[in-house]
Order: sequence, then structure tokens, then C-alpha cells
Amino acid sequence: MTAEPTFSPELLAGLHSGDLADIRAVLAGLPRQELAAWLATPEGGDVLRSAFERMPERYTGGLTGPAQTARWEVSRSPAATVAYDLVLAGDTCDVRETGISGEPAVTLALDAVSFVEMASASVQGMDLLLGGRLHIQGDVQLAMRMESLFGLAEPGESG
Repeated sequence: MTAEPTFSPELLAGLHSGDLADIRAVLAGLPRQELAAWLATPEGGDVLRSAFERMPERYTGGLTGPAQTARWEVSRSPAATVAYDLVLAGDTCDVRETGISGEPAVTLALDAVSFVEMASASVQGMDLLLGGRLHIQGDVQLAMRMESLFGLAEPGESG
């Protein structure tokens, strides 16, 4: 068994900050394989859960019609997948455990590093999709709106 990766306090602070620019700076200097291994640790799982907990703060709204559920499944091998349902409506985003909101309109499945890259606007969802790192099942139009619904800037922009 290999040892869990350890990161400097500065790197950890950047990952925990929730600030997109700080997270992008960490990603720029970190090998993908090391980040993937760390995201599979309990602390890495905490960072992923924290990202979901912050989603209502970042939600810009704009959906019309009835509420729609977007299920996110973030794999972090060999650890358990982190999965949440986001119930999106008008100007509200409710983060819930999966399965209590009925069938999702769309399911987005990706690995933990790709999720962090997308959630920090380091990489666009379309690039992840075209690269085979993001898998969408269901309402593709809703999936394609995720970045704009959460105010994610183009890569390199502040946000």
C-alpha cells in the first residue's frame, strides 16, 4: 500500500479556500496523479463535499419552469464516489443526498480531478466531455448550462 500524498499548508489552504483563483493556482502546480490520490483521501473527500455545499452560494439562477434535478457522481478511486443531487429552480439551488429527489433530469459523472478543474473554471465542461472525462446521461441541454448557472468564468478569468 502506498502512502497518502501530503501537501504543504499553502496548497491545502488553496484547495480548501473555495476561491476559484486560489484553486486554479494550486492545480497549475500539482501533478494530476498526485491530486487524484489526495482527493481519494478523507481530507480530499471533505474538500469535494465542501464544494457541493458552496454551490447554492454560486448559483446564479435563471432556470424557468419546474425544478430540475442534476445528479453529480464524482469518482475517486479507490475511495467511494461522492454524489449529490442539485435541485435547481428559479433562483434556488438545494444540495441533497442522491436518491431523495426522485429521478434526475441529468446525471453528470466524472473523476474527482476533472470535477475540481471544472468547478474552478480551470477547464471547460465541453473540453472534459470531448476528452471523455465527463459523461452525461439525460438532459444534455441542462448539463451544458451548468457552468453558466454557477457563474463559472472562462479559464483564466477571475471568478
